[in-house]
Amino acid sequence: METTTVARITLDYGDAEATDQAALRLLAELRGLDEVRRAERERVPVAAGDRPGGDLRSPEIIAVGTLLATIAMTPEVLGGVLSYLGEWLHRPGNRRGSIHLRMPDGKEIALDNPSAEERRKLIDAFIREMRRR
Repeated sequence: METTTVARITLDYGDAEATDQAALRLLAELRGLDEVRRAERERVPVAAGDRPGGDLRSPEIIAVGTLLATIAMTPEVLGGVLSYLGEWLHRPGNRRGSIHLRMPDGKEIALDNPSAEERRKLIDAFIREMRRR
């Protein structure tokens, strides 16, 4: 049986609306990748007193700019997803943002629009670290 993990992908585009729009674009693409078993927006539980407008029907809200992606727990799959995310940042309309991917064990990689060479080095180092555990 294939082991999977849920990686948290956080986008930052400087303001909530731009971040949300970028997250929706990326979410649609992640859902089409073979390496990603499931992709969804992160939902955060909210205490009744903190709900907007006192809405008691909605026990959670969507975390703007945060996606959860279920992927196979192999260095090859993770490397492919990270390469895809880095390339996604270099597309027109995406260049001013940043992406952070956090694994359940707390390991994190930040892709703040690096060059292709820098991105390759970052991803290779992250994958080497993942293989050590």
